[in-house]
Amino acid sequence: MRKAFKTELKKLSVVELTAYANEIRKEIFSLKMKKMSEPVKDINLVRKLRKSLACTLTLLQQETAHGN
Repeated sequence: MRKAFKTELKKLSVVELTAYANEIRKEIFSLKMKKMSEPVKDINLVRKLRKSLACTLTLLQQETAHGN
């Protein structure tokens, strides 16, 4: 699954990667707020989202460094 995710990310442009990273950040924030008020069913979801965000930001940094 991770390879498929990375190949899908590589197809996105810099603007789309930035928008996707912001979307993940908002989702992480909302999950953290939700966790404070009620128990979360999938406790690993925040960890998965953080890993996705890290992968997205790494790819975004590579794209901007190479000028693609």
